[in-house]
Amino acid sequence: MDMDLILGRLGVKEGVIRRFRQEKITTDIISLMSLYDCNCLGVNDKTTIMKMRVKCVLLPE
Repeated sequence: MDMDLILGRLGVKEGVIRRFRQEKITTDIISLMSLYDCNCLGVNDKTTIMKMRVKCVLLPE
């Protein structure tokens, strides 16, 4: 599952998804990102950030 799909399922706006794509943010990077990093990319809701982290950590290898 790629970041576009995860973000889309979480209801993140297309502009934010585009920023993640431009910055080449992948699922393995999400766990290393701080709250500030997420805010800079446009994801400001803490619940959404936690859901995004959980989805990325629980991805099948």
